[in-house]
Amino acid sequence: MKTDMRVKKHHEPTDWSLRPQTGSGEEKHYSSDELIDAYFRGKRDQAEENKKILMRAFSDNIKKAKTVCEEFFLALEQNGVGCEFVALRTKSISQFDAIFTVAKDKFISPDFDVVYQMALEKEKEITAKNTFSFYFSFMPLTESLNERQMLVDGYIMKYAKKE
Repeated sequence: MKTDMRVKKHHEPTDWSLRPQTGSGEEKHYSSDELIDAYFRGKRDQAEENKKILMRAFSDNIKKAKTVCEEFFLALEQNGVGCEFVALRTKSISQFDAIFTVAKDKFISPDFDVVYQMALEKEKEITAKNTFSFYFSFMPLTESLNERQMLVDGYIMKYAKKE
């Protein structure tokens, strides 16, 4: 069986037509004011949705940051260092700083290097598995410690073990 692969070329402009629109068949024209209103309404709705998403992300990150502080606070106690309190500040939606205040004699001890090493390891762990950054700082508890200045610097959250 022999097939003829030659196709007769036939290109007539009438071979193509516009497909009919589905729907009522009635065309709707919008005024420029309606289009502008729709644009601003969509822009406002998206901005509100973005705020909700950011607030949810911030809320989740602050909970994680608080948990990190509490866990490290307990780790210090278990290692015999002890911690008077932790001050936490938010630098952005995903970046947090914490200052752990420890007794002055523990802070100036040569053994305190172990605490710095623990903090570095914890920072690496947090960065590897979370969507936020967390930085540890340490400060000796002295009589000249000014907690009001810490508030001014943005450390508005404080964690201390209740007795």
